[in-house]
Amino acid sequence: MTPRPVPGWFDADRAAFMQSIVSISLGARDARLRPSVTKGLGCRVLAGGEVRVYVDAAVSQDLLRDIADNRLMAVVFSDIVRHRTLQVKAADAHARTPDDDDHGAVEAYLAGFTRAVVSAGYPESLARTLLAHEAAARVAVVFHPHEGFEQTPGPQAGQPLEPSR
Repeated sequence: MTPRPVPGWFDADRAAFMQSIVSISLGARDARLRPSVTKGLGCRVLAGGEVRVYVDAAVSQDLLRDIADNRLMAVVFSDIVRHRTLQVKAADAHARTPDDDDHGAVEAYLAGFTRAVVSAGYPESLARTLLAHEAAARVAVVFHPHEGFEQTPGPQAGQPLEPSR
């Protein structure tokens, strides 16, 4: 049985956090339970709870193959300065071609990530290297989370996220 998405998870705070300049990591697995992992290039939370996270297809082939096979995925959003971290899971993940708004979200994320890296005292080249990709290779991974967890270090780590009221 496929889990159903949970409506109401994305209050303004959670949606803003996921769409902010956070580190984004996507994970999936194949039928033999071998993991695949890739780096996200930004996120959008749309009406109805649809989430889009962008990846570089050139370095995300294993993950894209795995979600095409079983649609299962987890995504971690982590503010590496404040250590706030959320994890969401989905059973309906699929890839699609990004639209113009998606490309705009990626460009804004890349610019913000670069500023954050530089403001932390690292060279701009580090940010550019970490997220280097060709715009033509971008893919939107689309999903509706059915489960979420607080992963910020501390006593609440691992606790399920409650739907917003």
